[in-house]
Amino acid sequence: MRLLILNLMLVLFAVTVSAQNIVNVSGQVTDQTGESIIGVSISIKGTSEGTITDMDGNYHISVPSDAILVFSFIGFDTQEVQVNNRSIISVSLVESMTGLDEVVVVGYGTQKVKDLTSSIVTVKADEITKSASGQTMQALQGKVAGVQIVSAGAPGSEPTVRIRGLGSYPGIGGSTPLYVVDGMYFDDIDFLNPSDIESLSVLKDASASSIYGVRAANGVVLITTKSGSLKSKASISYDGYVGVQVAQNVLQMANAEQFVEYVNQVGDPADLQFVENAMQRFGRSRINPNVPDVNTDWYKEIMNTSATQQNHALSVTGGSEKTAYAMGLSYFEQDGLLKGKNSFERLNIRGKLDQNVNKWLKAGVNVNVSNATKYIADDAAWFKAYHAVPILPVYDQENYDALVAAGTNFPSAYSNAKLLGYRDTQNPFLDLEYRDHRMDIRKVLTGLYAEMSLLPEKLKFKTSYNISLIHLSDRNVGLPYYLSASEDVNRELSTISKYRSLYFNQFWDNTLTYNDTFGGHHISAWWVLPIGMSSMIH
Repeated sequence: MRLLILNLMLVLFAVTVSAQNIVNVSGQVTDQTGESIIGVSISIKGTSEGTITDMDGNYHISVPSDAILVFSFIGFDTQEVQVNNRSIISVSLVESMTGLDEVVVVGYGTQKVKDLTSSIVTVKADEITKSASGQTMQALQGKVAGVQIVSAGAPGSEPTVRIRGLGSYPGIGGSTPLYVVDGMYFDDIDFLNPSDIESLSVLKDASASSIYGVRAANGVVLITTKSGSLKSKASISYDGYVGVQVAQNVLQMANAEQFVEYVNQVGDPADLQFVENAMQRFGRSRINPNVPDVNTDWYKEIMNTSATQQNHALSVTGGSEKTAYAMGLSYFEQDGLLKGKNSFERLNIRGKLDQNVNKWLKAGVNVNVSNATKYIADDAAWFKAYHAVPILPVYDQENYDALVAAGTNFPSAYSNAKLLGYRDTQNPFLDLEYRDHRMDIRKVLTGLYAEMSLLPEKLKFKTSYNISLIHLSDRNVGLPYYLSASEDVNRELSTISKYRSLYFNQFWDNTLTYNDTFGGHHISAWWVLPIGMSSMIH
């Protein structure tokens, strides 16, 4: 009887193991034209596990042999595919046919999705705020097909956005698209909090140039901020998070023993002497006496183990029978992973008011004020950390004590590779600790508009006047330090550079729109007269 029960248990165990066989699945995700799609989400149904496609639309994932893979991407129908013990599964996603009556912003007007003839992708607010990012375009990474977004890494810095690859405007290597925020033109949108955005449309093809001219050579990003609703009670909402950033895939450099082994194999007399100098100055390792008693991981030294990031947004929306209003206050803060003064802080205040004056006239005003402060770490630290030898410590106490004993002004405790014979100091902390680079960014956007209905439901005229004021104040201070008698490695006097820039832009747009339907046909026509002026005081 015991033997029978044991045999039954073994059979059940074998069946369970068989059902949970793991299969390594790979493949490519494309659209109906065969173009690969970047950033498609592939998840195991019923779990939180998954992956996304790479730059070529390829993916790799380990799943149970009987799992169901779910392929999803904005603008395409979600597909579910049974694995059935297959190792290669390629999928062609079909553009979504739902929401064809949805109205999207197109240049100076609006159209229904089903009437669009150009390549336009619209992303709603809930998709933007899913990603914990202080920069709006960073939140779109992997969510819009054909748009490449590369993170800048530094706190508060806008990512590189390429809608049509590398363009020719405004110059060699130009790739920045034109940003249109509530009718005003910008080169970047670092002043916007993602929580303040209602919708974002990306105009990807050349038809955008017919509306915005040469400025649209690299594509256009249309942004509409949140508004209130007529006949709605006041609504107070809060959206916020506090998180931690941790560096991933940090480059692993050679340690001291590997470095010395490499030097010995190459046999260069100068490098061999540098290693000998390091052993004489810092001693020999007790584990391996042929290696200096120093083993510095420079990337680990210059980076924080983690950095905080937080965003808080408070908004009030509502409206009466003829008036709709929206007000918002948001705060964003991000610390950098690179040590030293390296952070970004931004406070935004916005307001929007729309008024139905009468049956044929509508008017409104919106204001967005942004005040940001950015502390910028010197990028040279990354370069030096990459080239610094692991047999050099961060600090050199012997050299510091000698400088203090000699009564040297501004003695530095940081090590200096030139004392070992190298041609440069190699110590990245000289760039991090003796630099104070601050930028104050203040931006004000104000817009007024009036819309008149000349023929009900057919002919409308809209005039809008937008002003943007941008004030940049940059101060870069180099603090003094003294390392050795070699003058080219010291900074005996402080240095300071400072500049201020004031940009004033104003645009007056006049648009006449005609829409009519007759005999099963629909016609839309626009007449646009834009007038703009820009000035700068530097």
